[in-house]
Amino acid sequence: MKLIAAFSLLVLGIITNAQNKRFSYEYKFIPDSTNISDVKTELMNLDVTESGSKFYSYTVYNSDSIMKVDLEKQLATTGAINIKSDMRKGLVQYSISKKYPKYEVFLHSRILSDLYKVSDERPIDWKISSEKQKIGEWMTQKAESDFGGRHWIAWFTTDIPIQDGPYKFHGLPGLIVKLEDQTKSHLFNLQGVKNITAIPEDVFGTKEISINAKQYSKLVKDYENDPTKGLKQMQMGGVTMIMKDGQNSHMKDQEERFKAALKKNNNKIELNTVK
Repeated sequence: MKLIAAFSLLVLGIITNAQNKRFSYEYKFIPDSTNISDVKTELMNLDVTESGSKFYSYTVYNSDSIMKVDLEKQLATTGAINIKSDMRKGLVQYSISKKYPKYEVFLHSRILSDLYKVSDERPIDWKISSEKQKIGEWMTQKAESDFGGRHWIAWFTTDIPIQDGPYKFHGLPGLIVKLEDQTKSHLFNLQGVKNITAIPEDVFGTKEISINAKQYSKLVKDYENDPTKGLKQMQMGGVTMIMKDGQNSHMKDQEERFKAALKKNNNKIELNTVK
């Protein structure tokens, strides 16, 4: 009887571990290092399956889903669509995927109208200490690492034997429950766990351009130097028209607004670029 009971518990444990999981994190961050009182908050999901994981903003995914329904309704009733400026909500527009068992890391990010899948092969070297503390319902252990120009402090739990965590972080002997950089500019806190059926697909299913981290760094730099370059090019009848400087004062105003916004976003989660 005891053998049967033990076997039943073993099977139950296997079934439980095999289920797809969603780990929800509260993400607090300071976009502008010159205004540390302005702390933003976003709800992030880490969806984990047997083959890999996806880390993304719940707010962005939910607003995109609502926007898609609205646009489809507009198209069906009027034959045209009107994208309103307040349709897309959420501050974290990128997502991160990891492919098991090698933990291949990919950043999914948009620059203007192009969506990129960026491979990141940099290792994360952890130093695990003996220090422990209880965070919520989980007993955790401390680990530290340098990544992306920041020093990171992580607290992981072996109670959840998944070697994953928020953003690009992984490789510890359990799930990361809390993660914070030394300047306290970026903080992830695990809020809850639930079972899911599968990782949700991108709402609009846009085709991605696969590049490496070095190529992406150059694209970002080019965009920050001239954020309206793509808007200066208009496609008409398959012919690309380049707008000359000064031809459109509205374009100049828009460029100034973009540059001002970029200047205030000076405290990114990764401070250095990949060379």
